[in-house]
This record gives sequence, C-alpha cells and structure tokens, in this order.
Amino acid sequence: MSIDAELNQLLIVPSHPQQILTMVASALLSEDPLAPLDLDTLNAYLLDAFLAVTVDVPAVVAAEVSVTAARALPSIHDGETPDAYALRLRDVARGLR
Repeated sequence: MSIDAELNQLLIVPSHPQQILTMVASALLSEDPLAPLDLDTLNAYLLDAFLAVTVDVPAVVAAEVSVTAARALPSIHDGETPDAYALRLRDVARGLR
C-alpha cells in the first residue's frame, strides 16, 4: 500500500475512541427512551464497546484508548434519557481523532 493510500485510510477510518463512543451511542438507542439514563447502564455499554474495539490491539494502546474515550464522555444531565445522551455522544465522537 502506498503512503498516500495509508494516509487516506487513517483519515477515513474512525479512531478507536470514536468507534467506542459511536458503539455506546448506538447501544443506548435500545434502552427505554422515557427512562432516565443511569451511570451503571452507561458503564456497561462502555465496557462492552471497549472490549469489542480493543480486542486485537496491544494493552498499552487499549489503555490509551480507554482514557481518551472516558475523558470525552459528557456528563449525564439530571433526568437525561438514553436517546438524548446518545445524540450528544455522537457529536462528541465526531470531534475525536
């Protein structure tokens, strides 16, 4: 693969933290849209996404990915529903690299 092709691939493929946050946002859409999101639910989806995305990466990379994804998570607003949080999470994911 040429350098141009590799660079193009890096630019179009979402980063690991982006993939994690996008997966969490998608998973949250399966929750009750009227029930408030709680931290336990968010953490469970976050762990599942982290394990799925980092299954084939070295431990040091996985650790950095988890820190980057965790730092990017917005706080849950009081009474916020999973679908509302998912929308905000997708916006955050777009801004990551």
